[in-house]
Amino acid sequence: MQVVSDLTNLKYLYDKVSLGKIINRNLKELIKNPEFCFDDEINNMNNIRNSILTEQYKGLNMNLLNLYKEYLFYFETFKRKKLLKDKKKIYTNDIFEKNKKLEYELEEENIIILYNIGYITSYMVKEKKSLNDIKLLNKISTEAIEIFNYMFQHMNELKLQELNDINCISCYIFLCITLGYHENMFYNTAMMKKYKRKLLAKLSFNIYTYFNEALCCLQGDMLPIFKQSDNFTIARNNLQYIRNPNSYLYNFVQVNKQIFISISNYHYSLKYVQLSDMEELKVTKYEEDKIGEILCRLNFSLINVNRGIELCKKYNINVNFLSLKEKIMKLLDFFEYENKNIYFEVVPDYDNLESIKGTQVTFMKNIEICDIYIKKNISNNLKLLFNEKAKYIYDSYNNQALPLYEYYNKHFLNLKDQYELLNISHRKDILLLLNNSILNIFSKKKQIYNPIHYDNHLTFLSSVENNLKDILIEADNYLTIEHNNHLEFQKNYLNVTINQESVNSYNNFLFHLNSFKTLLHELSQNIITFKTYLEKNHEKLKICEMDVTNFFEHIINQLNISSNIHIDNLDEDYNHYKNLLSEENDQDLSSVNSTSDIEPISSVMSLNYSDFHNFLKTKKLLFAIHKWENNQYLFHYNTLSKYINLHLEERLYFVLTSLYFSMNIQLTNFSNDLTFIRNGLHDQFLNSITEEKDSERLNVLLEKQKELLNAKKIKLEERITLFEKDLNQFYNYYHEYNKLESFKTIEDFSAFMNELTEICSSLNTTYKKHEYTLKNAMLFKDDINRYIYMRESERSQIRIQQIPNNYSRNIQNSTERYY
Repeated sequence: MQVVSDLTNLKYLYDKVSLGKIINRNLKELIKNPEFCFDDEINNMNNIRNSILTEQYKGLNMNLLNLYKEYLFYFETFKRKKLLKDKKKIYTNDIFEKNKKLEYELEEENIIILYNIGYITSYMVKEKKSLNDIKLLNKISTEAIEIFNYMFQHMNELKLQELNDINCISCYIFLCITLGYHENMFYNTAMMKKYKRKLLAKLSFNIYTYFNEALCCLQGDMLPIFKQSDNFTIARNNLQYIRNPNSYLYNFVQVNKQIFISISNYHYSLKYVQLSDMEELKVTKYEEDKIGEILCRLNFSLINVNRGIELCKKYNINVNFLSLKEKIMKLLDFFEYENKNIYFEVVPDYDNLESIKGTQVTFMKNIEICDIYIKKNISNNLKLLFNEKAKYIYDSYNNQALPLYEYYNKHFLNLKDQYELLNISHRKDILLLLNNSILNIFSKKKQIYNPIHYDNHLTFLSSVENNLKDILIEADNYLTIEHNNHLEFQKNYLNVTINQESVNSYNNFLFHLNSFKTLLHELSQNIITFKTYLEKNHEKLKICEMDVTNFFEHIINQLNISSNIHIDNLDEDYNHYKNLLSEENDQDLSSVNSTSDIEPISSVMSLNYSDFHNFLKTKKLLFAIHKWENNQYLFHYNTLSKYINLHLEERLYFVLTSLYFSMNIQLTNFSNDLTFIRNGLHDQFLNSITEEKDSERLNVLLEKQKELLNAKKIKLEERITLFEKDLNQFYNYYHEYNKLESFKTIEDFSAFMNELTEICSSLNTTYKKHEYTLKNAMLFKDDINRYIYMRESERSQIRIQQIPNNYSRNIQNSTERYY
């Protein structure tokens, strides 16, 4: 099927226009204030118009469409201010007759632009058809319908001027053709999905209705929808070219009317028939009492198909009826044979049959001009031009709105900074971490704990202690006896001089004896310390005896007993978000919200399964959600899975990601609210007061606006409170989440291993220190014995000389002896 852009021509802008001179001249006539200057807007509008003059010859494209929409905004703005009045005639082409030129005034150029926007949008529907993107096609087609409907409604109500070729009748024809194409897309989809014949008949009847109304307009019939009979008559007279029964447009509409009434009756007749093969049309069953109606509708379809074929040949219209004709004839042959030989039913007249009714017509939203153009930034002076009262009200509102916006924008930036500090990209793999921690401590235990080694060292040191004690007792006794002997000897031999070397040797032996005693005391203390440690840590040492399996079980049991993670609201929050973000809940909402019309999709995320998982994917958090499942292949998984904090970690992480997602949505909504205050609410108020000059009405609008602003303020306060509550909750959970990687039992056992390492190191040091202590003690004892023997020998020699005790000590003798 062809679209509007196939049947008409683009309406070109030919002449360059001095927009600046026209606007400024009108401005001076209307107001004597030299401060009002709109050079930026005028330059932008002039540049866009010049771009259109160049771009319109390059073919239909999105760039040209956007230029028209931008130009329309400036045009409507200046026209509303009555600044585009100009008597000079400018020229454009007729959209139906290629070589015909039409005059128009500058103020009427918005009609041309509106038509061109609808024209190019219609063209885009056909261009995008090959993409098979139903949503996109529906969106573009709906835009074309809304534009032509806007033009028709406003011309019909005398709100929009009419040109000779673009008037209420031609706009209604364009609307009908666009609606027909739009409905045909649904019909094609229904055909592909093999919907019931009754629905196919209704959809094709809808299309027939649109083309029938378009044909009525071309034939000059005034439909009830037209409100102004005088305007209808003028418009009809201006459209003689396309109303000619020989024109291409006239016959295109007529052919489509005939083909779709034919298709509608074809499908309606088949609603009574059951086919085994849709392509071969093999009838397996049909309602016998409906054979007359079936034949009547098939005959009516065949008549219209034949008329359509004749028109296509005559006016070179490219529509293929042959396949439909063959199907109708095949079914007619079958049912005529059945009727002639079996039923002998009288075929009723078509007028006596029940009328076919279409489905509900396509809903057409009544849009405003602001829904069509692309809005650009213009000065408030231009918006409020010629309205001092509105400007005063606007300034009064801004005095409240701007400080409010700035205050809450600071709050928003602060909350956003706090949110950006949050980081949950690294999920704690508790199972793997616990597994590695236990294996590490078990490996450490194997390296440190060596009871045979300890026993050998301890036995050796105990032996050293006992033997050293005996040796030192003997040495001490020997030295004591020697000392007593020396004192007794001196009493008897006073004249014998003391041998200083011998005295020094004695003192030296005493020093070494005390050193050995100190060594013995240290050794005894070390042995006592080690034995006490072993006795005190008997239970822990039993753990060291365990094999790896029992060791894992013991650690897990102790961890479960000593778990210090306690969160009051976790279950409640987990169940809340689990239900809210479940796939089932998402599907339920989708089924509730699904309609036959395709609704525009909001870009703002909400708390649902789809948005949640898209968010996780964007933030690269999806991998972490299922990461723990890979740990099921760990050797000790069955034991590790008994750790109670594993499921707690899963719940905590889910709640953390849910809160993280929820706060992201809150910030987005907060930002949207601020944007709405700064732009949407502002523009809405500005648009409402721009043309209003009644002071009382302006004050009412101001009070309503203040109420809206106050409502937004309350909403923003609620958002701040909710965000801060969720943020605090997030940190509470995150604090507990960080505790999950702290395994107290393992830490305690590791501390015990460190103590054991120190004790064993001390034992090894003691062992090395006393490796030769016993040998040295025995040598020391031998030295004492030699010393005593030498001293005793010297005393014996003196006794032999028999020096009496009363011998004078003052007599010097060259033969004096020393001791």
